[in-house]
Amino acid sequence: MDEYRRLPESELDIMLVVWALAEEEAVTAPRILERLDRPLTASALHSYLKRLEEKGFLACEKAGKTNCYRPRVSRAEYQRQEGKSMLGKLYAGSLRRFAAALYDGGALSSADVAELRDYLRTLEEE
Repeated sequence: MDEYRRLPESELDIMLVVWALAEEEAVTAPRILERLDRPLTASALHSYLKRLEEKGFLACEKAGKTNCYRPRVSRAEYQRQEGKSMLGKLYAGSLRRFAAALYDGGALSSADVAELRDYLRTLEEE
């Protein structure tokens, strides 16, 4: 992704469905509508899909009369960029501040802390 763009929640919801389904094959609008957690009209979905194409997140291919969509940006790539942005903007680039906010807010259990500790040990060993 040449230029990082943060997706609004409505577009991110659609991309989450596309990322999940595109592992199998290109995705059609009706399949996306089936999997969305919130109701959306076909017309509104097509507007979102067009915007995601314009932003470079989706590629659209014709299969007969049907539009099929594939992600141009991987979920992992978006997660990396979004993580960097959030960490930088909200926590001044500090992982410690981020973890402290999660822990103090009750979002991290002791099992989560142990899992993070194990992960950090694995990173150090590599």
